[in-house]
Amino acid sequence: MSYNEQANETMPQHRLLSKRLILFAAAVRQATSGEVLSRKLGAKVTDAQADALRFLILNENVTVGEIAVGLGHTISGATKAVNRLEANEWVERFNRGDDHRTVYVRLTKRGRELADDLISETELRLNRILQRLRPDTVEKLDRILEAFLRDFIDDGEIATKLCIACGFEGGIHCCESDVDCVVAKTVQQIEPEKDSVR
Repeated sequence: MSYNEQANETMPQHRLLSKRLILFAAAVRQATSGEVLSRKLGAKVTDAQADALRFLILNENVTVGEIAVGLGHTISGATKAVNRLEANEWVERFNRGDDHRTVYVRLTKRGRELADDLISETELRLNRILQRLRPDTVEKLDRILEAFLRDFIDDGEIATKLCIACGFEGGIHCCESDVDCVVAKTVQQIEPEKDSVR
């Protein structure tokens, strides 16, 4: 029996939901596509570069390893992305303090201007998606996404990856502060549970 036959026989609802999740992700990806945004911004920006620029403006002075985790890339993939951004003079590498072993990455003035434009255009495009929806659909979507994140986050590693990818509230370590974020709140609930098991 093929995978499709097994999936159709055992979990038709999950299969349909999987398709819808893929379509939802594709709709969001279209709105945030670097290539689509390139035309608007007047600079050639690939999807990987757009992701990295968004990440770097939301999470300042990070390592290549943190970029890799935040973008879901390997270290070598993140290094290549940083190399390309550096070649365009959008980022620079630097050392902090006495620790010369750790290399950090930050946006240049030119990179920050491009990333600001990128964030503004991305938010505009995402808002256009939301404006197409009925108000009750937006409200339901908000509740469902919050519930999804709460159910999905079952350990600190998942939460850390989501925090690094987001960066909106307080950057990489927002779950350590008092922010109104479902990820941060879920992490804070996970930590006491782990302590009580010990």
